[in-house]
Amino acid sequence: MSLPKPESLPSWRGPVRVLGALSATVVALPLAGGSAQAASVPLPKPSRSLPSALDVAPPYQKGTRCLNESQPGPVAFAKLLNATYGSHTYGVLRKCDQEHGEGRALDWMLDARRSGDLAIGNTVTRWLAAPDSQGRQGAMARRFGINYIVWNRQIWKAWAPERGWQAYTGSSPHTDHIHLSFTWDGAYQRTSWWTGTAVVDYLTGPKSGGSAGGSTSSSPKPTAAELRPFVSVGLQRGSRGAAVAMLQRALGGIAVDGDFGPITEHAVKIYQKNHGMWQNGRVGRTVWRQLVTEAEERAGSSGSVSTPPATLTSAQLARYVGVPLSRGSRGEAVRVLQRALGGITVDGDFGPITERAVKLFQKKHGISQSGRVGRTVWRALAGQKPGSSGSGSSSSSSSSTATSPLAQYAKITLRLWSRGEAVKAVQRSIGGLVVDGSFGPKTLARVKAWQKSRGLAVDGVIDAKDWKVLIARSTSDGASSSSSKGGSSSSSSTTSSAMTTRFTALKSTTLRKGSKGSAVRTLQATIRGGVNVDSTYGTATERRVKAVQKAAGLPVTGVVDRKTWDAVERMAHPLLPYWGTVLKRGSAGKAVTALQQAMGGDVNVDGTFGTATERRVKEVQKAAKIARTGVVGTVTWKAVEAQMR
Repeated sequence: MSLPKPESLPSWRGPVRVLGALSATVVALPLAGGSAQAASVPLPKPSRSLPSALDVAPPYQKGTRCLNESQPGPVAFAKLLNATYGSHTYGVLRKCDQEHGEGRALDWMLDARRSGDLAIGNTVTRWLAAPDSQGRQGAMARRFGINYIVWNRQIWKAWAPERGWQAYTGSSPHTDHIHLSFTWDGAYQRTSWWTGTAVVDYLTGPKSGGSAGGSTSSSPKPTAAELRPFVSVGLQRGSRGAAVAMLQRALGGIAVDGDFGPITEHAVKIYQKNHGMWQNGRVGRTVWRQLVTEAEERAGSSGSVSTPPATLTSAQLARYVGVPLSRGSRGEAVRVLQRALGGITVDGDFGPITERAVKLFQKKHGISQSGRVGRTVWRALAGQKPGSSGSGSSSSSSSSTATSPLAQYAKITLRLWSRGEAVKAVQRSIGGLVVDGSFGPKTLARVKAWQKSRGLAVDGVIDAKDWKVLIARSTSDGASSSSSKGGSSSSSSTTSSAMTTRFTALKSTTLRKGSKGSAVRTLQATIRGGVNVDSTYGTATERRVKAVQKAAGLPVTGVVDRKTWDAVERMAHPLLPYWGTVLKRGSAGKAVTALQQAMGGDVNVDGTFGTATERRVKEVQKAAKIARTGVVGTVTWKAVEAQMR
């Protein structure tokens, strides 16, 4: 789920500012004007020796909570400024308003129209954002734990210091105050200016917030009403407080201590896997909404258990014959499946219980027990026998047809934009393709090449004549079987060669402490985490690389090898596995789920590409200035990925 950037945060504007209406946006001070006076303006003096090491610079830490007190860091900084420059009005806490609502944003009042105030403002903000004697950008901002600054129509961001000062175009020009947003470490005065010790591992939330002493995993699961206030709260490893405790209660089976550590992260990943979500271990709206839905079902407000199979007509089931389902799928098609199977909860969520029921049904009807639902299962649910005209198997009784796993598709015609298990079977059989079940342009080109090589009509359509050749080949030399076994590696190699990124050429380059050059710069710009982008592989870069390796389950060596480059590439391009997948209205499955999660907005994450998903895709395409087709190809995947940053 993508976070709003500070530039887009709402600002209050008016001729007069009062503390109750201070802007929640951080202001970056422009250096134009007042520079002559700035030279004579003093700088704040530290009360203790500062260490040579710098504090880590976290990513943008958006305010999401409603807290009831100003944090000590912003207050102490305001007092430091007042002690240095004379008394100025300032404000910190403003109820439920982003970082101000958490008591960790400071508005220190100055008037840029006055030369004296302009000189002070320029001096303070330039001092905070400037490099130190070692060339480390924003050194003082990091020592105070300042996340970003806005002042006099400009903004500066601690997590991207290489961008320098940028124009700020919010509704308020921030000419009557400096706005400083503090990280949680800065909010608690944990940073080196105050303690003399640089922060290495940053906080991601308040130290406490209602979790009393770490209750046990036997805590009762929360109600939907208890969960709803937290739906907008983002959590990840390192977060702490009441929201984490609520999450732990909802997940169950883990200690409820309000501390989002590795055990909680592991539990989140398992939950995401079981519900077909992106397994990143982070908690956003998608996870919270699913937890709310489950709480509602526990209360009996939704979901019913069907004991005997529901009586559904063939016509009702036929609507879903082209919809492939598997563990993680969600939506109305899953509800119909559950009703038809009987004996399981009808909740529209294809979880392990539904998968087990599908396997039992497949076993009973002599179908391969994959736990996945394709045309064969749907037709069996509708009461059609495998040999019937609607089953998709060939009417021929020849031994080759009867023994080929492709026989079930022999009466299905496939062409551009077809989807499903039959497409996967073709992709596996002819080889050289990503086996994704989507008959896109690449599959079309490969089919035509295959038809030409077999002396068939080169029309790009798979019909009875093509299936006959595929079936004969699979039964005569086992090609279908070997293709199926090798499908994964073929898919991987094809994906790897087709989906090149700026990291592809770097994967043969090994980096370690002491390395220098453009490869190091690319690495630093991607892994972030307080690393200075200076093209030199130093201690901070090594420490961050080790953190990336640990998170990816790799050996923690600090040496960047091919596997580490792969992990870094996934950080930069989380949707890379789907770049070669074409989606459009009517598509379904994990790729659609990943798309919906990544796009955000009001789209229901159900794995089904419906009207709302298409509308959201067009919005993304419009914002990226690409054709508003509503069809998702590589260019649109990249556009969705870009909006996540």
